[in-house]
Amino acid sequence: MKDSVINEYKKVKVEGILNLKEFSAEYEMTTEEFLNFHNKHCSFQELLTLSLPKYVEYVYIPADKFETRDQKLLKSTTLDFLVVSSEKTYGVVIKFLPKNLQIHYRIKIKRTPFHLELTKEKTYVNNQEIDKVIEQLFEKAEQILYPLKMSVKKDGGLENIINHEQIANRWKTDCLPKMKDYYQSEITDQILTQMDKAYSNLNLKKEMFERNIFYKFFFLPVYGSYPQFSKKDFLQVYFSGLSREIGYETELVLNREYTKGNKIALKITGNDEEDLFNKSRTKGEVNVLYKLNKETGEIFSITGYISTFEKNTEYKIDFQLYEQ
Repeated sequence: MKDSVINEYKKVKVEGILNLKEFSAEYEMTTEEFLNFHNKHCSFQELLTLSLPKYVEYVYIPADKFETRDQKLLKSTTLDFLVVSSEKTYGVVIKFLPKNLQIHYRIKIKRTPFHLELTKEKTYVNNQEIDKVIEQLFEKAEQILYPLKMSVKKDGGLENIINHEQIANRWKTDCLPKMKDYYQSEITDQILTQMDKAYSNLNLKKEMFERNIFYKFFFLPVYGSYPQFSKKDFLQVYFSGLSREIGYETELVLNREYTKGNKIALKITGNDEEDLFNKSRTKGEVNVLYKLNKETGEIFSITGYISTFEKNTEYKIDFQLYEQ
């Protein structure tokens, strides 16, 4: 066969049973266009018909159609956490049901290889600045965390708080004395006592980050191998309205094609596991989409929701994070 003819097509291995309509659409061809081209270049034994499709090991695709599709496909089933340096700002919006509560804020993240420095801006509740005493106390205390420097594992999970000693010093010498002087009540004293224990060594209290839905999703260990572009996992999320964690049996599916915006897409879906609290009732679910930068694997956006039910009441967290 002449080289010019060979260069017209690409021989593609068929995975499983060939679905003519779906396969043709993947290469932006009609079924008739695909069949005509394939039958023109294949051997007699590989001929296909529209009415009687059969199993074939290989099909023949126009070279230009193959190249166009090939550029849209992931070349590996492994998501790598690449060693990069960058500075990004994310907008975060979180809605809680049944409270009908929404909070939003911006957070700046400076990345160096396996280290992150986070700086969180002012939090807004239902699009308003915080005005309640207890909420103000938590907001002021939280700001002592920042800048927050963290080390990150290869799978993207949180490893350690690097500057925990500086945070403890800021809390002890500056924030705590001022807050004790300003907030004088039995309730605020109890809150400040608990915060004092946490800030004394944050690496011993990393579960407080696990309970924060931003940290839970942003530092979810999503990097690693996805055999056949998917894998099973287990996810636990803390619901403040229930004061407990809910467990979910999940499936993580890595999209074989880049998105229209040229991002890597990872979909996490699943249902909460059955336990003593949720027998014979509606199942809660998780449905979250990660979009990652094609070149570096950095998070571009996280959108979706996670829910559970108790006494026929739905508890739901709607989460949106976007790079700005």
